[in-house]
Amino acid sequence: MTKITKLFAVVVSSLLVSVQAFAGELAVSGSAKASYAINGGDSNSTGLGVSNELMFKASGELDNGFTWNYHMELDGNDGGAHDNDDTAITIGMNSAGTIGIFDSEGGLSTETGVGTGALGVGDDFANTDAMVGNDIDVSSYPNVQYHTPADVIPFGISAKVGYAPNTADGDNNDYKNGGAENAQGADGDSAIHYNVTAAPVDGLSIGADYITFENSSGVVAQDQEAGGAYASYAMGSFKVGYGERWYAPGIGDKVSAGAHSYELEQIGIEFAVNDQLSISYMEEESTVKNYGAAADAAAGATPFTRTEVTMASDYIQAAYDIGGATVGVANVDTSNSGYTQGTDGTLTILSLALSF
Repeated sequence: MTKITKLFAVVVSSLLVSVQAFAGELAVSGSAKASYAINGGDSNSTGLGVSNELMFKASGELDNGFTWNYHMELDGNDGGAHDNDDTAITIGMNSAGTIGIFDSEGGLSTETGVGTGALGVGDDFANTDAMVGNDIDVSSYPNVQYHTPADVIPFGISAKVGYAPNTADGDNNDYKNGGAENAQGADGDSAIHYNVTAAPVDGLSIGADYITFENSSGVVAQDQEAGGAYASYAMGSFKVGYGERWYAPGIGDKVSAGAHSYELEQIGIEFAVNDQLSISYMEEESTVKNYGAAADAAAGATPFTRTEVTMASDYIQAAYDIGGATVGVANVDTSNSGYTQGTDGTLTILSLALSF
């Protein structure tokens, strides 16, 4: 390559970089967290870990006055591997609202709407075993959404709807992703998720969501669906919250034994002792309702045997801000952990979080 060609290449590259810089703004934010976890009860283990999350954000404005935003996260999975995921492109259409394309992002579930937790909300933050059905969300699949414009509907009402055209598609998809075969049986092959929130008076926040899975195939005794509602009220240094969630998994054969529904109840309180210290207490109860084997399974006869198990967890948390860093301690005490009758567990987490 001649010197003139090299010089031309450098000039063109510089112009492209300049155009991109003027077209939008790029920002980086993130956090670094370290924790020490101590498991007790019927489990006895400890764990030390460090994780980080980086979010890259870009934004700009179109010629017609619409705005656009893009973000992508670099974060770690439970196994330690890092992915470029949680991506979204949104177009702000002013008084016409917002449309967006989301991959592993754009959650519409109201599971954390109760808002009480000095470090995080209930099972979403940590537990001795995962509660089932709390996080059924359109964000688990590539989806498109529409959001109503802010401050247009009275009482601070905001509505969102998301549609996942192929629930078999997976996540972390690249441009020109071809997708997977759209065949999910009783779970349906697509999903639509609705979300409504409101702030009718100062300090009060309420909301609800509902997701349904569509186009189930084969023998279907129960379509998959989930939803929930919450209310949270803040006054001075206090915040209280209450929420409920429901989940019905897809069932293809009514004579098969297994869970047919889950119900969650949440209640919590948080208190800001001062500008640095916050403490919170929360209770969650998740009840699974099971079908046992039919009296005559070969003939598909009823009645079925039915059982219920309630997994109950108490959360105590404290967070102390030391300026740019948060030191935290959390304790979870669980009965019937993993929906196993008589299995108890405790989990204590000491943490340090830095945001930047």
